[in-house]
Amino acid sequence: MEWTVGTLVKRASEILRSYGSKSPRLDAELLLVHALKLRGRAEIYADFNRPLSEEEVETYKKLVARRAKGEPVAYITGKKEFYGTEFHVEKGVFIPRPETELLVEIALEKIRGKRNLKIVDVGTGSGCIILSLCKALGTEHQFFGTDVSERALKVAEVNRRRLNCRNVEFLKGDLLSPIPFPVDVVVSNPPYVPIGDEKLEKEVLKFEPAVALFGGERGTEVIERLIEEAFEKLKEGGFLAVEIGIGQSEEVRKLFETYGFGEVKTYKDLSGIERVVAGVKG
Repeated sequence: MEWTVGTLVKRASEILRSYGSKSPRLDAELLLVHALKLRGRAEIYADFNRPLSEEEVETYKKLVARRAKGEPVAYITGKKEFYGTEFHVEKGVFIPRPETELLVEIALEKIRGKRNLKIVDVGTGSGCIILSLCKALGTEHQFFGTDVSERALKVAEVNRRRLNCRNVEFLKGDLLSPIPFPVDVVVSNPPYVPIGDEKLEKEVLKFEPAVALFGGERGTEVIERLIEEAFEKLKEGGFLAVEIGIGQSEEVRKLFETYGFGEVKTYKDLSGIERVVAGVKG
């Protein structure tokens, strides 16, 4: 059988659907873009009837087979788009999620118009949050990302260099322990999944790093430690914004208030889920 771009992506979509992919067509297209080294998905449809060589078909089949076993597309292709920018990702590093873009938007709303701030992203992973802030705000501020994972910090540094964000520094350590000075803004997408959560998708559990997922028995233990440390590290009037899991907003709001934060506010994502809690010191 002679495979064309169109027939191959259609067949791959059917296969991935049968293996339980929630976005089989998108997965198939992204994998084909990667296999054929295209500039984007639009090129698939611009060349829909082009016959493919046997080598191209075999390369693509191997990628589809990996996806069929549950491996995330981002790990297969080595990239993931976040806040309009393509970030390098690899196994062992948490994959950026679109809902986390809300955290960036909230921070930008708070920061814009100010100068010379020290801004920290706790649990930076690929660096997508702090680098997105740097791209949006330029050289007006100092940016820092912390993480306990050496692998994550290496990936974040790759992304920093690719994006030429010279005023971003990545530091190894737990939460805010690597930061020896007072700061103005702390943002974080910390681990917040309860240990043993049966709702966690199997492929996430199998492929993504546990240290970036699980926040303790309740899911909020890491968040509580972060809130306590942030209150100590932030300057008077400093701002903390934290991503949370479904159903955690009431508990996290109370933690903010217990540790001394005021102006505590909850923000919903595009799905209407309470996704971020933020507050001000003082």
